[in-house]
Amino acid sequence: MSFARKAAKSGLWFAGFRFTTQLFSWVVTIAIARILVPEDYGLMAMASILTGYVEIFSELGLGAAIIQKKEITNAELSSTFWLSMIVGTILSIASFGLAYPTAWIFNEPRIIPITQLISVLFIIGALMIVPYNILSREVKFKQIGMIQLFAVVVASLSMLMMAKAGFGVWTLINGTIILRCVTVILTFWATKWYPKLHFQFSEAKPLLKFGISIAGSRSLFYIFQKSDKLIVGKMFNAQSLGYYSFAMQLASIPTDKIVSIVNQVSFPVFSRYQEDAARIQDMYLKTTKYISLLIAPLFFGGFFFGDEIIIVLLGEKWAPIIFVFKIFCIAQFIVSITAINSVIHSSQGRPHWAINFHLANTLLMPVTIFIVARYGFNALAFPWITVYPLVCVGWTWITLRKLNISVSKYLQVFSTPFLATLFMIVGIWGTQLALNIIWLMPRSLKLILSQEIVAGIIIYTTYLLFFERKALLAIWNLRKN
Repeated sequence: MSFARKAAKSGLWFAGFRFTTQLFSWVVTIAIARILVPEDYGLMAMASILTGYVEIFSELGLGAAIIQKKEITNAELSSTFWLSMIVGTILSIASFGLAYPTAWIFNEPRIIPITQLISVLFIIGALMIVPYNILSREVKFKQIGMIQLFAVVVASLSMLMMAKAGFGVWTLINGTIILRCVTVILTFWATKWYPKLHFQFSEAKPLLKFGISIAGSRSLFYIFQKSDKLIVGKMFNAQSLGYYSFAMQLASIPTDKIVSIVNQVSFPVFSRYQEDAARIQDMYLKTTKYISLLIAPLFFGGFFFGDEIIIVLLGEKWAPIIFVFKIFCIAQFIVSITAINSVIHSSQGRPHWAINFHLANTLLMPVTIFIVARYGFNALAFPWITVYPLVCVGWTWITLRKLNISVSKYLQVFSTPFLATLFMIVGIWGTQLALNIIWLMPRSLKLILSQEIVAGIIIYTTYLLFFERKALLAIWNLRKN
């Protein structure tokens, strides 16, 4: 079996486990959101602003370097493990002290103990870097999926019990710690790899040299992701930040749960075939097309039917996020279809290219968000559908030129997803219009949303069966193989 086919087969197992994991996780997450208050999410977002950056940088890109390197020895892996442990311990101690400047920034002393507890995650994360990426390097995504499913079940049920017991914001941080601990234990068990008492910096240095560009790119991406929350928390309050951050979290579900799977599986495959230009072109276009087919109905469905989604899932207390949630859905669609650009460049040894993309966003987005913040809470969403798409267009154009793909050929990829989604939206509206005429009894909002979801799935799938049967058959044959 070829490496690509092995990765695809393992990736499909991973997708199945990930779907089950996230379905369970978000059922529990919504249940927890109905128990906690928006302020709890705001406090958590404040507490993790600075420590979150340190956690992103603490990995130093070593995981990506382990995957991208063509040949790697056990001695190199052991040296990398101990390097990550040294860095993780130092940063954990440093992050403990970050609690005080974080509280000063937001003028919120309640976040000091929360931030200090978060520092434990750096040591836990350092333990996992090498064994977890050994599994990714060997495309053992089935095992990764099983690990994530078990860890999420344990953590989610623990969080639900803590929320009901009145733990408040502590529910969120304790759940994260439980999730990481279970994941570390199961990862070591799955790899059967344990570090030797051996450390030479010269052996880890080549991995660090490659990984530092990845770390720089991720650091800028993190700053870009969190700068808006810093501004919202500073200019508004914990409750407003809770609304904003949870709206973004909810809108990001397809990106986090679907696109991240594709990128995780595709990175080792792109790395393996990095010198085959024709194959890379084909895989890039197909990956973009399949991502669009999967996410377009979700994001545009969220935009058009966000009112029902928010009220039914979260309740009236979350109604203020409806507008920003809808706008974030459009923004996240753009995030999702352009995320593969960074993957392709990193797999070909150009991780520093992504730094420029994230630097542009880091410089432009906070400024525009700060400017529009004075116009009210809803105005915070507009930079995401104005400035951000322009930067993504430039980044995609650079990628297409490097891969020698024409703009017209790239745009053809989106024809079917857009037409199928348009057909779905119009079909849902038509269905609801018909039901309004023939349904004799008043319908609850929950029933309306259920009918919209069922109608959307049937209509979208029907369109693909008629007009994109070839792609569906390709996916089906991949499953059989």
